[in-house]
Amino acid sequence: MLYKKLYRLFFLLVLLLPFQLFAQGFSTENAVYLEVAGNSDTYSINYERILYQQGLLKAGLRAGIGTNLFILEDDTGVYPIVPVEAIALLGRERKHFEFGLGYTRRFTDDVDLLRNMYFGRIGFRYQKPEGGLLVRVALTPFISPESNTGRTPGTPLIPRFGFSVGYSF
Repeated sequence: MLYKKLYRLFFLLVLLLPFQLFAQGFSTENAVYLEVAGNSDTYSINYERILYQQGLLKAGLRAGIGTNLFILEDDTGVYPIVPVEAIALLGRERKHFEFGLGYTRRFTDDVDLLRNMYFGRIGFRYQKPEGGLLVRVALTPFISPESNTGRTPGTPLIPRFGFSVGYSF
C-alpha cells in the first residue's frame, strides 16, 4: 500500500518536473533591442529568439542591421553592418550572465576597413521572464583574419563594449 502511494507520488513529480523547469525560464522567446557599440560600429537594431531553455541554461540566435553613420566626420560613405550571433544565458528569473560567439560583416569597399570580424561576448543581461524591459551590458572584443593596411599590424584584436536596451515579447 505504501509502495503504491510512493509510486504515485514519484510519477506525479516526474510529470510536474518539466513544468517546474520551464517556470524558471522565459515565457517570452523573442526580443528586439538597440545595441550601442558592441558588434556594430555605432549601433545596430537586433532581433533575437530563444530556442532552448532547460533549468538555468537558455540558448538562442540573434541577427541585426547597423551602420557606421555618426562614427567619424571624415568617413567616405555610409555602409550597412550585419551582426549575427549564437548566445547562451545562465541564470534564474531576471538576472543572467550572457555569453556569445558571432560574426559581423561590414558591407564596404574601403580597403582600409576590416570587413569580416569575429567576436565573443561576456556580459550581464536583465530581462523579465514574462516579457518587457531588456537591458544588456557586455565586453564584445573583435578579431579579424584581415589586415587593415597598417592601422593595426598583425591580426587585429579590438576590445569593445556594448550596451543594449529593448523589449522582449
